[in-house]
Amino acid sequence: MKKGFILTTCCAILVFAGAVPAMAQNQARSERVYIQDLEGIWMHDAYIDALKKSRMPHNVAKKVKPMVIAVRREGRAYPFLSTDFEKAALMYVLDVEPDNKPDSYRLVLAKKNEPTSSSEVEFLWFKGKRDTDRKFRELAFKDPFVMEGKWANYRHVGMELGPVVNGIVLAGSYKDKGGKEWTFTETGQASFPDKSFYFELSINDKTAGCEYFEAEDLTSEDGKSYYGYAWKAGKLQLFRASISKDRVRCETKPFAELTPS
Repeated sequence: MKKGFILTTCCAILVFAGAVPAMAQNQARSERVYIQDLEGIWMHDAYIDALKKSRMPHNVAKKVKPMVIAVRREGRAYPFLSTDFEKAALMYVLDVEPDNKPDSYRLVLAKKNEPTSSSEVEFLWFKGKRDTDRKFRELAFKDPFVMEGKWANYRHVGMELGPVVNGIVLAGSYKDKGGKEWTFTETGQASFPDKSFYFELSINDKTAGCEYFEAEDLTSEDGKSYYGYAWKAGKLQLFRASISKDRVRCETKPFAELTPS
């Protein structure tokens, strides 16, 4: 079944120390930055702002790429992931090199975590300044893989993506028309009046007919159950959903309309 990417709370990423020499002649112009300084998840700030307004990822993805760049240590390696939840590039960070311009740098990337010749590496340029605590919280990346070399601003959102997006879109306590309580947590747990389960949000599924999240369901053919949702006039509507011709489809009438508590 082709459904696009589903939000997960982990990303893959890496580094092999000592691959391509740094540009020593430029170090006086740009402060030295190490791979550890970039570790975590970086999200396209225009996407974050748009998502906060509508709280419906599929609609937002039609206008603004839900770009994510992630760097996370795995053993002695630092895998690098760039994705818009439709296309993705997975590589390994070999080094961070300073540019000859202030606050400008480039990532040295390779397809494998092993010694690589300078003719086989790829570069991703980025710009940014540290905050007063010496940490980077905002960076501009020139991504050649998914963004086709266009500059875009990104925000550091932590080490996990799920809690950030869940927090924007669904997390909170609600009451239905009968006064019963419903909750969604940032860590991905839903509590309905009659059951509780873990859910995963769909971020970018161009085949779907609605916004949806999925949950494990061992009684179904694909091991999952689906719920549609929409925000309307400040209320959260929930819809029954199912797979039809390998696509997620929602019923037209909501089975619950929830008011934030």
